[in-house]
Amino acid sequence: MTSPSRAFVVSAHLDDAVLSASARLMRPGTTLVTVFTGMPPDGIPLTYWDRLTRAESSRHRQVERLAEDDEARGVLGCDTVRLGELEEQYRSAPVDAERLAARIGEAVAHAAEVWIPAGIGGHNDHLAARDAALAAVQAAPERPEVHLYADIPYALWHGWPCWVTGGEPGPYLDVDGWLDGELSSRGLDPDRMVREVHALPPQARALKEKAVAAYRSQLPALSLDGSNPLRLQNTLSHEVSWLLQP
Repeated sequence: MTSPSRAFVVSAHLDDAVLSASARLMRPGTTLVTVFTGMPPDGIPLTYWDRLTRAESSRHRQVERLAEDDEARGVLGCDTVRLGELEEQYRSAPVDAERLAARIGEAVAHAAEVWIPAGIGGHNDHLAARDAALAAVQAAPERPEVHLYADIPYALWHGWPCWVTGGEPGPYLDVDGWLDGELSSRGLDPDRMVREVHALPPQARALKEKAVAAYRSQLPALSLDGSNPLRLQNTLSHEVSWLLQP
């Protein structure tokens, strides 16, 4: 876990990194660090998201989601560390940022690369995981290479920009400008970020499709169950990250 030749992919929730950074997870020597994996308290009322996904109880759903995650990462062949923090829908107070940064720092100690969600979409858990991971990296004696990955499905609100797909810009939709604006509005500086496009070849795409399908309890609510074919196609065809400059 602490070998300097290894990479660590930080994921806010149980499906985020598989959706957004599977290309890195498939490579040997990669460990998935998932932050918000804690079990909801006994007797907690069903949350909005759990009601939407037809959960019988939040605790039962979390057990399902952990099993789904085991299945998905088994497909991709990566190791995992789960920090057991409560996600926003189950906690009553903000996350302790300093404590979380320390925990992530322990998990990614001596890493050569750390992959971190960019926070596109502004989900509080994604932003908390990002900021804590960045703080952990900055406090490391030897700073690893940092890659910020585009959060799927939020990054696909308007599809991929033309610099990802190689297509022509639409006459009435500036996806490139929207994505840069998202990064800026979430507290990042696009001028310090070098674009990285990961086009998944057929074998990798097939593996990702199988891994993504494991998250069966979440896919309909994310419109990734095939009901939105273009979104699913974009999810499986490309991933995007940015190398963060000092």
